[in-house]
Amino acid sequence: MEHQNAVIDCYEQIAPLVARMLELARAGNWDALVTLEAQFRADIEHLKSLEPADTLDQPQLAQKRRLLKKILADDAEIRNILSPQLARLGALLGSMQQQHNLHQAYGQ
Repeated sequence: MEHQNAVIDCYEQIAPLVARMLELARAGNWDALVTLEAQFRADIEHLKSLEPADTLDQPQLAQKRRLLKKILADDAEIRNILSPQLARLGALLGSMQQQHNLHQAYGQ
């Protein structure tokens, strides 16, 4: 039973963390988002050490599904917000690399 509670507790810890990450992404607060993302990764690693949780009872499975659905929905929205930002960053880095190559080929 203790293992079951640890799994659910972990999901209950992750869900509001991802919701907060979504708030930060919507606000464009990238530094704080990166900080929370490190905590998210640590929590996911902890969860992996607890799974598989095939011993969850039906109410716990229902709770796990509900939390996981919320986590995945928030994560998808974060990715939708970040995709244009990452594309712009990629274009900027590509442009900088092209400038660097031109400077190396033709001098200052």
